[in-house]
Amino acid sequence: MPVAEIVMDKGWTLSCCGVPEFYWKKRKWESGKLTDSLSGVLEEQKAEEYYLQPEVARLAGIGGRLPPEILLQKILSQAPCLEYLIFIGHGGNCREGELGEEAFREERQMLFRLLAPYLARVNHFTLVSDQPEGYEEFADYIYEEYGIPTAYAQGIGQQFGKKGKTVVLDMRKEGAVTCQGIPPRAVYVDFWSNEEKRKALEEERGDVRYLSVVKFLDTLVKNGYNTIVNSCPK
Repeated sequence: MPVAEIVMDKGWTLSCCGVPEFYWKKRKWESGKLTDSLSGVLEEQKAEEYYLQPEVARLAGIGGRLPPEILLQKILSQAPCLEYLIFIGHGGNCREGELGEEAFREERQMLFRLLAPYLARVNHFTLVSDQPEGYEEFADYIYEEYGIPTAYAQGIGQQFGKKGKTVVLDMRKEGAVTCQGIPPRAVYVDFWSNEEKRKALEEERGDVRYLSVVKFLDTLVKNGYNTIVNSCPK
């Protein structure tokens, strides 16, 4: 499996490994073979972090995981304006069940780190969740430090944003997209790179810009870094 190395900013290197969907004549990956191959690549590259495209994770029989924060930071930096911020957290619109305090704590800490560079320009924050009590600490922090009030809702509505100045952050791994509720010309950041969400937005809301780590990596390769096998998941 060939690897393309891309020198990024801030002194870090991104290694993209192309994974053939089918394996030799059996047209499927033998049990454990893909995992062993990927582990070999990680060891050879001396990788500090890794991310599997959801389809690769499925082929390897590995549970999906959020991308490393350094990649999520790269995605957020592409959002042109964060004046109106809508965050779809756990429980929002999909009834995922009760989550423990540990899950909320980890998510809050990540929110602090990811959004810290942008909070000074955020004027409106809307939390979409069936369990808003899990985010009280974050809501209190942004109000006390930046004067940003938090609106609570169980679904997205256009009244929560402004045309061309709204960013939607979707933390849910699953769940449908309420396409018609998204403000016009919004930026939609999908933390989990869900293919169904991407297709729904591109088909129903051509004015909404969809961002995800998978789309970011695909764009990097297509823009001249492609020494990887064509049509392979990244």
